[in-house]
Amino acid sequence: MKKVEKFSLGYYVGRFWINFSFKHIYYRRTEIRGRHKFRPNDPLLFAPNHQNALMDALVFVTTLQQEPIFLARADIFKSKFITRILNFLKMMPVYRIRDGFENLQKNQEVFNRCTEILRTGHSLCLFPEGNHSDKRFFRPLKKGLARIAFEAENQCDFKLGLKIVPTGIDYSSYENVRGRLTVSYADPITITDLKDLFRDDPQKAMKELNNRIRVNIEPHMIEIPWEDIYFMVMDLRIIYGRRFRQLKNLPGKTLFDKFDGDKAMIQLIGSKRESHREVINQLNSLVMEYWKLLKKYNFRDHIPARAPYGFIRLFLNTLAIAIGLPLHIYALINNYHLFRIPGWLSRTLFKDPQFRSTGAYVISMAFMMPLCYGLQTLIVGLIFKTWCIWLAYLLTLLPAGLYMLHYMFENRKWLSRIRFTRMLRKKDPDALRIMQLREVIVNRMDELVHSDSE
Repeated sequence: MKKVEKFSLGYYVGRFWINFSFKHIYYRRTEIRGRHKFRPNDPLLFAPNHQNALMDALVFVTTLQQEPIFLARADIFKSKFITRILNFLKMMPVYRIRDGFENLQKNQEVFNRCTEILRTGHSLCLFPEGNHSDKRFFRPLKKGLARIAFEAENQCDFKLGLKIVPTGIDYSSYENVRGRLTVSYADPITITDLKDLFRDDPQKAMKELNNRIRVNIEPHMIEIPWEDIYFMVMDLRIIYGRRFRQLKNLPGKTLFDKFDGDKAMIQLIGSKRESHREVINQLNSLVMEYWKLLKKYNFRDHIPARAPYGFIRLFLNTLAIAIGLPLHIYALINNYHLFRIPGWLSRTLFKDPQFRSTGAYVISMAFMMPLCYGLQTLIVGLIFKTWCIWLAYLLTLLPAGLYMLHYMFENRKWLSRIRFTRMLRKKDPDALRIMQLREVIVNRMDELVHSDSE
């Protein structure tokens, strides 16, 4: 088995671009906390929640000083070409029963390699849930991570000093570019105190470790374990999150302020789900109706939340859109294909929505952007034959691309404000119902918050 932990110049150089493009282009804002809890040279085994396919792996590539080695399910290592790419990305296969009973024996070689990797000061990352899901709850844990941890410590007579780091990852959107991302590292877990238990009863020791991982990771991720009101809670994070923080006197400047506020609000809803079931069911119906009407007209919650819109505000908004149009056209000509084609290809190639973000990122950032920017700059250079022109052109491409996305978002807001204002002035029943529903939802949530304080 190839030693993926060895230094690779290509990986080292490519990581700079991945780090920049992931945290500053694809995602608009990224916040990380908890990295001070472990040292880079410690034998570390990261145990994150798994929601967004290979984007979850890139989280560790871009937020850690060390170069983590990942264990991925064996069925994606389909060919020698793909295997080389995955090995280049420092990934190794781990086998499951569905991969064939005869292949399970190969796992022992994998476990031995994991021990070697940890003993030499490198880090491992393994998703303990075993698969990903688009729902924000922590699924039952597999035994793979626990087995690797105990195998490594046992081969070193429990003197390795292994630290398992539960990690919470949360995305504002799985698919949309320019979203927001939080990464929260929990306090490391050690297993030296489980030495005797493991040697007496390995299965019980692994179960205990999985319990510890679950307890330690849940405070660091958004956990919504109720299937019947899952979408209501997700929607209330958008509709009511800011007001909840205001009522609770919670800060709201950073992504983690919002994260902590959402955690507190979810905890409140969970408690009221048991004690005020009828109220929660009614609230669920109101939120579903509200969101259905928004979706019907392609509105976002911020449109009715800030309505009604006065003439001066709409005029200034229109003026800003008009002034920015020439720059947007320039940006559109030079960048539209870099964001639209990858998104279309990804939706075409991947039926699983969780792989679409990975596909779009790889196609746009790893291939199309470097290639197209290079070719476009070459063409400009051949036309003008002056280095200052082609260099200036090259330096404007990426800022123009980011501006294009910003302009498109603002243009969408502007059009929605105008449409919603027109509907309100015409006293459209759906527009009036949207406003009414939002007011009722906020009032009902206010009552729950105040009842919790009494």
